[in-house]
Amino acid sequence: MSRVQSVSTLNGFTVVELLIVMVIMGMLAAVATPWFNKLHRRSLLRSAAIEIETTLLATRMRAVRRNLPASVVIQTTPDDNGAFQLDTIEPDPLPPAPTPTPIQKLFLSSKSFRFVTVPASEKITFDGNGRRILPAPDADASIVIEGPIGGLNVNRITIDTGVGGRVKVITPVEWR
Repeated sequence: MSRVQSVSTLNGFTVVELLIVMVIMGMLAAVATPWFNKLHRRSLLRSAAIEIETTLLATRMRAVRRNLPASVVIQTTPDDNGAFQLDTIEPDPLPPAPTPTPIQKLFLSSKSFRFVTVPASEKITFDGNGRRILPAPDADASIVIEGPIGGLNVNRITIDTGVGGRVKVITPVEWR
């Protein structure tokens, strides 16, 4: 057998080798798919928390810039399209005046999370100095969301608004 013939017979893979590689790849995919699904659900929950945090911070900055109270009103029941709505309103009217038309709206899909707790008035208000004035300083102003909806391993994220106006997202130490 010449050297050229022996090299050409070594090129390529056998059917058995290809089947073994495909079985190994299939097993890896079967193990990795649930992990990627869990990672995706965590990402959806975390992005919803960051959107809420960003809306609160933008409202606070708006209140400071205009030196007027501004509020975020949280609607905890989904609308007809299956989305939660957060409205930024300015100026914040004193009761019993009607709520003004929102100047900014945020829609978040209700498929990835649900509200567990929100402030009692479903509203967070900042004054012209950037401090939180509603709910009252001694009341809890935390928003707690959880997801995935209908899943066994539910995670909770807290969006906390301090009296001084600081907004922070508190994620679980251990994700489920």
